[in-house]
Amino acid sequence: MSHKDCEEWAAMIAQMQDDPSYHPTYNKKGVRTEMPELNRPLDTMDEVAYRELQEENKRLKFRNEKLHNYNIKLVDEVRELREDNKKLAREIGDRVHRMRKSGM
Repeated sequence: MSHKDCEEWAAMIAQMQDDPSYHPTYNKKGVRTEMPELNRPLDTMDEVAYRELQEENKRLKFRNEKLHNYNIKLVDEVRELREDNKKLAREIGDRVHRMRKSGM
């Protein structure tokens, strides 16, 4: 390592040590507490990104709800078709039994 590399590395370490997120704070129970810098007011780009994420979240929740309702509808339809299939199978079985009994 050159002298310049050592200086850059030392500067990076010093910057990390000055950064409050590098030294997390914990309460008496050992739970990590929020850093006040993380609760800062949003700047313009953060606000735009936040609003876009909120809109996308609304769209995805709406889509999820519609797909969930459609899935419920399909499940009900499958149940109904299975019940109809069982009824038809019994009806055909009864007809075959009557035909055999009558001598056909």
